[in-house]
Amino acid sequence: MIKKNITFKLTLGFLSIVMVSTLFIGIIALNIFKNNIYEVKKNNMKKHAIAIAKAMEPYLGNDLNNDEFIKVMNLIKNIDNAKVWILKDDSSLLTASDNNDINYINDSKIKELYRDINVQVLDGKDAYDEGYNPYYNEEMMIVAVPIKDSSSLIKGVILNSPVSDLSNSIDKFFKSLILTVLGEIFIVGLLGYYFSRNISNPIKKINSSALELARGHYGIKTNIYQKDEIGELSSSFDLLSLKLKYTISELFEEKNKLSNIITSMSEGLLALDKNSNIINVNEAANSLLFSKKMKDDGEMINLLSQLGVINEFKFAIENNEKKSLVKKHENKILDFSISLIKNSLNEIMGGVILIQDISEKEKLEQMRKDFISNVSHEFRTPLTIIKGNLESIVDGMTKPTEVVDTCTALIKETNRLERMVKDLLNLSRLESGKVEIDHNELDVNMLINDTARSLRTLIYSKDIDLQLNLESNLPKLLSDYDKLKQLLIIFLDNAIKFSYSKGILKVTTYSDNKKIYIKVEDNGVGIPKEEIEYLGEKFFKADKSRNAQIEGTGLGLSIAKRLIKVLKGNFYIESDLRKGTTIIIAFSIRET
Repeated sequence: MIKKNITFKLTLGFLSIVMVSTLFIGIIALNIFKNNIYEVKKNNMKKHAIAIAKAMEPYLGNDLNNDEFIKVMNLIKNIDNAKVWILKDDSSLLTASDNNDINYINDSKIKELYRDINVQVLDGKDAYDEGYNPYYNEEMMIVAVPIKDSSSLIKGVILNSPVSDLSNSIDKFFKSLILTVLGEIFIVGLLGYYFSRNISNPIKKINSSALELARGHYGIKTNIYQKDEIGELSSSFDLLSLKLKYTISELFEEKNKLSNIITSMSEGLLALDKNSNIINVNEAANSLLFSKKMKDDGEMINLLSQLGVINEFKFAIENNEKKSLVKKHENKILDFSISLIKNSLNEIMGGVILIQDISEKEKLEQMRKDFISNVSHEFRTPLTIIKGNLESIVDGMTKPTEVVDTCTALIKETNRLERMVKDLLNLSRLESGKVEIDHNELDVNMLINDTARSLRTLIYSKDIDLQLNLESNLPKLLSDYDKLKQLLIIFLDNAIKFSYSKGILKVTTYSDNKKIYIKVEDNGVGIPKEEIEYLGEKFFKADKSRNAQIEGTGLGLSIAKRLIKVLKGNFYIESDLRKGTTIIIAFSIRET
């Protein structure tokens, strides 16, 4: 783990650079130092060898073992910590620095070792060498110089100086170098760690902020304010975080909007991938397809397969086209519209199935067709009668004595057509909402008496017993006089039409301090219970075969139903076949 730490890496990098550079410089310096001290010692030894050779010149003609020569040699033997050897013309070597006398060196190994040096000195040249000297059992630096006196038996001076002092100096230098390197490692390690931490800590903080950002903490800031590249990186990260927070918020808002739209849709919506697996489904789709809550997606897929929707979906995917089909399911007529989902490369990712309940639409369409059929039927009968009678008159087939009766019949059919047109116009105005209401305080009892007087001709013609049970001190009703009277005429007219001769018609008023009630009761033919719910539909006539002789357009209750809505009231119908019908009309007292 520590090797992956950037602080460790930077510190190790600083240390490596310093160590390598210091060692490189130290090695170069050591080589220079070694060469310099060796060269200095070599030059000094050469100077001293020449000086010794000159000091020996007065004694060259004498015996080398005389006391004066030995004294001189004892004086100079410690120069440069060197051992003085003398080379004779016969290549023999004498040591002049050991045991205070002159001794021959007879070791064959040494003679062999000094052969090249002797040859150079005898040729009158300076000689130099380094190596192990078995005579002294240590490493030696050897400098030899010739003596120019050709008559002398002594041909040269050889100085042998140990190099241990040089080695000690080099060892000291090397130890100093090592100590310097160790000191640098400590100092550079501390400084490198300090500067590395200054670099790595902001990076770690940015990394930590990035991880928090990945966990969904959008808008997080690093709060690093350095005027360098790391500071610029931190500022860029903070800007990225803020923009990402804004973008994510926008996406969530759009997602919530889309989710709310999908959830609130009355149409069902299913999203499927190209393998027909459900991605999303809203509650409306469940309600349209299942009477109970759906158990799982497999149940939905099975139902769609049974309805043939999945096959159509696969066909749409394969042929890259939209599809639509209508299916009946659980007393509903459902319209399935299939649209494809594509990505930016125009590749099909899946599809969306929109489910619409068109049962009401189909019902309205059927009602429209029935309305047109009924209107055509209702108009065709009087028009046929009118046309037939007119053709009979024109062709002279109608006797002059019958013309008046024929014209009376024509007027009757014309009035019937006029009533139907008038009722249709009234119905159209009520449905379009163009009817204006003139609110006034009304005495409901007085209004009922006025309406009864308007219908007395119909009442007398069937010898109806009209019974008015009107509550005294009934509260005033805020409503439209003409519209309310029209409503009462429709209900009373129907009650009279469907009552037997000498039947009973009761009109009752009462209130409960919240509403005013008007009850209309007859003991006429009544209405089958299964047909009560259809009352109010255009041209609907209860039990048409039984009441074929009763005139009517079938629009009265349709108009009444819409008048009640305009006047903000309610009505209820109760009826028993061949026992009579009861209609209760209710208005709120404070309703405007």
